[in-house]
Amino acid sequence: MKSSQVKSKSKMIFVTGTNTDVGKTHISEKIISHLLRINKSVAIYKPIETGCRKINKKLVPLDSEKYYKLLNKKIPIDVINPFRFIPPISPNRAIKLAKKKIYIKNFVDKFEAFNEFEYVLVEGAGGLCSPISLDGLNIDLIKKLGLDCILVARDEIGVINNVLLCINTLKQYKVGLKAVVLNRIIKKQPKEMDNASELIKLTKIPIIQFVNGLSSRKAVSKLHKLSFK
Repeated sequence: MKSSQVKSKSKMIFVTGTNTDVGKTHISEKIISHLLRINKSVAIYKPIETGCRKINKKLVPLDSEKYYKLLNKKIPIDVINPFRFIPPISPNRAIKLAKKKIYIKNFVDKFEAFNEFEYVLVEGAGGLCSPISLDGLNIDLIKKLGLDCILVARDEIGVINNVLLCINTLKQYKVGLKAVVLNRIIKKQPKEMDNASELIKLTKIPIIQFVNGLSSRKAVSKLHKLSFK
C-alpha cells in the first residue's frame, strides 16, 4: 500500500502496540498532558473504536471520551473518533457485522481535519497487525498516512519476542519507529525479569519504561522528544 504522505506543518506520531490492552491510550494521555503543560497546541485522532457503550441512544467511545475531556472538550468527540461500534472485537469484524463499508481511505480523509494543530497523535486499534478496516491493518494505515510511530508493549514475560517481531514488521513496511515503550501494567512480575536491559542489547531503538501507571516527567519528556524528533 503506497503512502499518501499527508502534507501538514504539524508534528505527528502514530501510537501503536504489540497487542490490544497494552496501554496505548494511557501513554497517549501522558504525552498529551505533557504537551498541554508546556502550552502546546495538541490533538489526537482515534479513527475507529470498538467496545463502546450506548447511552441515551448514542454510542460513547470510552478511550476517545478520555481524550475529549483531557483536551477540555475543545475538539468535538466525533472529530477525535468518527467511527465506533459496540462489540469489543476487531474493527474489521465489527464493520462487517454492522454491514458497513469503512476503508483506510475513510480514515485518511477524516485526518485532514487535524492540520491546524502543532502536535497530532494518532492512536490505532489493537496491535500493529490487527485489522482496522475492510481493506487493511493498523500498519497499512500508518504507511498510508506516512507517519513514524512509537510502539507500546506490556512489560511482562514474552514481550521481547513481541517487540522484535513488530520491529521487523515495521522494517519490512519501511515505517520509522521512534521508541519502544515498556508499560508495566501488572506489578507482580518475576524479580529477575529485566526486559528493558535485554532489549537494549537487541535493538538500537530507544526503550522507555513506564511502571504501574506511574511515570516521571523526565520519562514523558524524553518520549515527547523522541516521538516528534
